[in-house]
Amino acid sequence: MTKINVAILGAGNIANSMAEALNAISNEVNFYAVASRSIDKAKAFADKWGAQVAYGSYEELAQDDNVDLIYIATPHSEHYKNAKLCLENKKNLLIEKAFCGNLAQTKEIFELACKNNCLVAEAMWTRYQPCKDVIPKIIDSGIIGNPIHLEAEFSMDARHVERLWNPVLAGGALLDVGIYPLTMADMFFGSDLASVNVVSELNEHGVDLHETVEFSYKDGRRAVLTASFDEENPANYAKITGDKGYIFFEPTNCPSKAHVYDNSGNLVKTYDMSFISNGYEYQVLECKSALLNGYSQTESMPWEKTIQIMGWMDSLRCKMGVCYPWETIEDRTHSGMDVWGVENAYEV
Repeated sequence: MTKINVAILGAGNIANSMAEALNAISNEVNFYAVASRSIDKAKAFADKWGAQVAYGSYEELAQDDNVDLIYIATPHSEHYKNAKLCLENKKNLLIEKAFCGNLAQTKEIFELACKNNCLVAEAMWTRYQPCKDVIPKIIDSGIIGNPIHLEAEFSMDARHVERLWNPVLAGGALLDVGIYPLTMADMFFGSDLASVNVVSELNEHGVDLHETVEFSYKDGRRAVLTASFDEENPANYAKITGDKGYIFFEPTNCPSKAHVYDNSGNLVKTYDMSFISNGYEYQVLECKSALLNGYSQTESMPWEKTIQIMGWMDSLRCKMGVCYPWETIEDRTHSGMDVWGVENAYEV
């Protein structure tokens, strides 16, 4: 079986989850290298997870000809420059969500990928997981009747995590956790919107503490999407309600089971959506398949979807008044028609 050499750029918390997944699919891929800005940290990470090579700079990794795919696991604000470095060295990339800080950066990365004939995919792991196939099948089966309402929430108490409050690092709830409820709506209800509304609260640093986004669809369906970083009682779930019952699954970002209930709240059926490992493996396997077939995009997370969601988040931030120090207001200002497909994005 053909294996590819996968490397991780960044050695923080999320990199550990990817390393665990790479080891679980070692028959398909080789965990080749890890890079950190600290050689000691890189060596410790390599020893812990079994990477063959440890680098003390991102430049060294980008210049290694043995690397087939690099997973970028740094904060949102760093993805743009990390991706540019790797693409300039003609490396294929799997970039952790949110893909970049804004849509302008995202489009530039895709242009550079085209120029250098590289594969680039956003590591929005939920879109690659079994739920992407199972949930639509449940809806199509008619077991909950006509789906009319989607509710998704991802809230957590992150008041102690400095990175998440730092506007320089693209902090705030939206890019870190709000992207998941937005993704749920797009995956299962689509993007044929009639109107969009957002209510939010910012902290003293000018980043979003929490937001609730309401989608109204042209066919009458609605979605209520909530994200928060200051919840004492966190919630992370999704619920799709029809006229005969509802589907409930949790957590929003990596559901392993889907429970179907009737209108009286009785459990009707449970669907299995379990993982090979921890859920990170599917995006790597799909990148491998794309690489071996000569594709520049993955099927589950094509560039158009990354562009769409980044545009949504730019527009929401503009409405909320969240602007990062390294961007201009023009970077996040888009017409409602261009981003949402509706004349007035904020008319309820």
